[in-house]
Amino acid sequence: MSKSNLGVRLQLGSSGESPTFADIPDLRNIPAIEQSQEKIEVTAHPSAVNKPIFRKYIPSGPIDPGDYEFEMQTDRKNAQHKAIFQLQASKEERKWRLIYPDGLAFEFPAYVTGITRNEADPQSPDAIIDTVALAISGEVTDISDTLL
Repeated sequence: MSKSNLGVRLQLGSSGESPTFADIPDLRNIPAIEQSQEKIEVTAHPSAVNKPIFRKYIPSGPIDPGDYEFEMQTDRKNAQHKAIFQLQASKEERKWRLIYPDGLAFEFPAYVTGITRNEADPQSPDAIIDTVALAISGEVTDISDTLL
């Protein structure tokens, strides 16, 4: 039986060596973390004339955790939302956690690199949404087993 995305949580860690984590409320869009690694071509040409040639690649270099963006329905009175805005100004690195309802969970260090107010239609009662951009600055660790 498959699980629903309902209940996916993004958490912000407190500052310090052993942070405590708090859920960021009113999230709208929480994408998966995408990691990539460069590759180099290592194709060797066969000596047999009729043997087909396929390109071969191997991973090379460090894994790039890239950037991460999420959307939140901003409440400037909320402590976690205030902290996110303060982190952009202070340029402080913090630990973040992404936790799925099926138990999959990741922890990663990141900086808040941008907060963009989404387009607003003055004729629409839609919620105010901000897109928060994070630069992941280290290893993305699978912590699924530690949260069980």
